[in-house]
Amino acid sequence: MPYKDLREFISRLEKEGELVRVKEEVKLEPDVGAMGTAILDLNEHGVEAAGALCENVYGCDLPLSIGLQSSFRRTALAYGLPKTASFKELKQAWLKGYDRYPIKSRTITKKDAPCKENIMLGDKVNIFRFPMPRINSQDAAPYLLKMLCITKDTESDWVNFGMYRMQVLDRNRTSLMTSHVSHWGEHYIKHRKMGKPMPMAVVLGFDPILGMVSGTKVPANWDEYDFAGALRGEPVEIVKGETVDLPVPATAEIVLEGEVSVEADVFEGPFGEWHGGYSGMLVMPTFHIKCITYRNNAIFDTVTLARGLGDNGFMTLPSKIVSMEQELKHILPNMTEVAYLSPIIYNCVVQGKWGNRTEPRRAMNAVWASQAAQGIAKIVIVVDEDVDPWDSNEVMWAIATRCQADKDIVMIPGIHARLDPSAETDGTSCFLGIDATKSREPFPRHAVAHWIEPRKEAEVWKEKVLALMKGGKK
Repeated sequence: MPYKDLREFISRLEKEGELVRVKEEVKLEPDVGAMGTAILDLNEHGVEAAGALCENVYGCDLPLSIGLQSSFRRTALAYGLPKTASFKELKQAWLKGYDRYPIKSRTITKKDAPCKENIMLGDKVNIFRFPMPRINSQDAAPYLLKMLCITKDTESDWVNFGMYRMQVLDRNRTSLMTSHVSHWGEHYIKHRKMGKPMPMAVVLGFDPILGMVSGTKVPANWDEYDFAGALRGEPVEIVKGETVDLPVPATAEIVLEGEVSVEADVFEGPFGEWHGGYSGMLVMPTFHIKCITYRNNAIFDTVTLARGLGDNGFMTLPSKIVSMEQELKHILPNMTEVAYLSPIIYNCVVQGKWGNRTEPRRAMNAVWASQAAQGIAKIVIVVDEDVDPWDSNEVMWAIATRCQADKDIVMIPGIHARLDPSAETDGTSCFLGIDATKSREPFPRHAVAHWIEPRKEAEVWKEKVLALMKGGKK
């Protein structure tokens, strides 16, 4: 059964030993950011660290959670799988959503919606009611990081939500990090052309499936609620906003309602991003909050962004890969898998049974052109079916033995990549493609007689050697 809200997910995590309740007093700075970093760092080094629910936040009477999905164990639990599920099983769970789409959302009455238990309007709106930390020490301000930014197309009933970063400016305003290549951007551009502010609802604290959908590109014109329902196997319950004609999850912890300014009109940043660097100051639109609704004892749920695979990576890496494979499979019929090299997900690896020497170049171009790969595929490495695309050693071996730098490396300059910490001052970057595949027609180079394959008995001998090392039977 799916989780009806964030609270059910927290209960499941606690039951599985994947959550700790922090009862001692916690300061928004530096404690929360330090705690989130510690959880990520432990998980990255093989120590199974739990997520945290902070019940005693200094200066606020509401709780805060962090690190709830900062491991693939907890991502598996979010899908309703055993926490020991493999990465392949996580991908398969996401694929089910494509097969079952759509499962339409179900609208309930406002009196039955927990997110309406408390309502702030007009001058009473104050986002500082909630415990909002600065995760990294040089962030310009507190940020909202784990949310659904809900918008609607001006020409249809297409409802979209996505996950962006929002810098808190004052009690009723935030900035919004926009992306013109996102579905949110499509909605915003239409409103700008009309010269009208864009209505938007920002939701914090929700069923984990909604968060994973929010952080992943699904096909254009698909309703994200209907896709989340397909992943859950039952409808998402929604309710209309108080001041905007937009559907919001009925069991959300916090809902902010308002409008996005027509033009970029405020400085935003710096901010410590997922790639491990701080992005500089940018000019972004403003979100003007006109109404806040929230549950009793609302939980402010946030994530840690830091060098390495952060919370967002654990939440969305399986889904992003599936989305990319779904988009590319019609263009690249010989592709077998898309993978990413740890720790940074700029490094994309495409595996395939390539028919001729031109196909790896086509694979690179297809990835760079795909919607699903926007912002996460700066480097594309193409390998053959005998190379494990998830194994850095095997991929580097393929580069070393199957690649000639003057013939097999492709560079595409002038690509929009605003968040790349090495980008030019105009926000452009240079994409890199590496053809690490075997020589084949129509332009073969030196022909290898045969590529060495490990003996099948090697696995048995691994076990025997390990047993001998432990003093076992000789």
